[in-house]
Amino acid sequence: MYQFREKALLYTLAFIQFTHVMDFMIMMPLSTLFTKEFAISNSMFGLLVASYNVSAGIFAFAGAFFIDRFDRRKVILLSYTAFILGTLACGLAPTFELLLTARIFAGMFGGIIISTMLSIVSDAIPFERRARAMATMYGGFAAASIFGVPAGSIIAAHSNWHVPFIAIAVMGIPILYAAIKFIPSMALHVEEAKKRNVLRQFREIISDRNRLLGLLLMALLMMGHFSIIPYIPAFAEHNLHMNPDYVGLIYCAGGIASVLTVRIVGRLSDKHGSLKVFTILSCLALVPILTLTHIPAAHMVVILLLAAMLFMFGGNRGVPANTLISATALPHQRGGFLSLTSSVQQLAAGLASYFGGLLISEGADHTVLHYEHVGYLAAIASVIAIPIAMMVKPVNKQTAGRTSPESQH
Repeated sequence: MYQFREKALLYTLAFIQFTHVMDFMIMMPLSTLFTKEFAISNSMFGLLVASYNVSAGIFAFAGAFFIDRFDRRKVILLSYTAFILGTLACGLAPTFELLLTARIFAGMFGGIIISTMLSIVSDAIPFERRARAMATMYGGFAAASIFGVPAGSIIAAHSNWHVPFIAIAVMGIPILYAAIKFIPSMALHVEEAKKRNVLRQFREIISDRNRLLGLLLMALLMMGHFSIIPYIPAFAEHNLHMNPDYVGLIYCAGGIASVLTVRIVGRLSDKHGSLKVFTILSCLALVPILTLTHIPAAHMVVILLLAAMLFMFGGNRGVPANTLISATALPHQRGGFLSLTSSVQQLAAGLASYFGGLLISEGADHTVLHYEHVGYLAAIASVIAIPIAMMVKPVNKQTAGRTSPESQH
């Protein structure tokens, strides 16, 4: 019975992650529709993508001050309900300005959702099994790449860009019901959190060098991935001459590769250590990062293979990285610290998308120019992340700041 409850909890979180990521990923194949309908440039599209992340980052930062004072179940149910309404507003928006506003509203709660999910997994699952649990939750990310982006491409091609957002909002209703049923009350941390002054607890969280290194690690991870991701469709279509009808397959290939390997990454992280797995994946990720952003021409099979490698090596780094940093805070700090982590992730992803748009430009024939500069940025961030990860050390209640036995993982 306990095993069933644990699996139900993790799969519910995976489905929440699925819709949350789909809401972000769905923007990628719709870039051409947005730029044509609203007559905006690539940099303005980058702003539209970044608005969600920046909003999520700001409100996740605000959540770091108070989130540990509430039952995690109540926080995620309220946040997910607001997220559904925000996504529906995106689908109904008639103008660029209103769409931008709706993206900001949805993002307000998206960041809190992510940090609360990480807190729930960290509270509910022992460290020795946590990487596998993280992998289950991250399966929602991969599934969104498989189904969300190609489906968005097909729907948009035969309908309009409004439909995918409305579909995600409708899909969220049964998932919200599952969350109500399977996510238990998690309030054991509340009493300890309420004993502490909010500002003092926040200073306690950010004054620890170990946790600051964890935040830097996540920022570099986002920079090494999301500076590239939003602009792959335009580069594949206009530079690599891929048929636009098949561009959605790029994310599908990446998602399939991620789904097939994410749980393996989780098991390997629990068995051999999250740091070792993170280091290996980061090194392997350099191959698709530099190849995909420099290649002058390629057959569709090669493009799909590189995309699969990018998601498999680059995207799956999130499993060992989140496992590492989840153990750097004590239970009464965990929600606040992971809210801060989510804030950094969202802001870094948004800034990466925006700066990626600034680094590239559009040629007269719509080709993407200087995409290799984005590749250099992502590669540098990925390399720097490795020694930073080596310096992150978990703690436990007994050590409360000193290296614990968990650090072996």
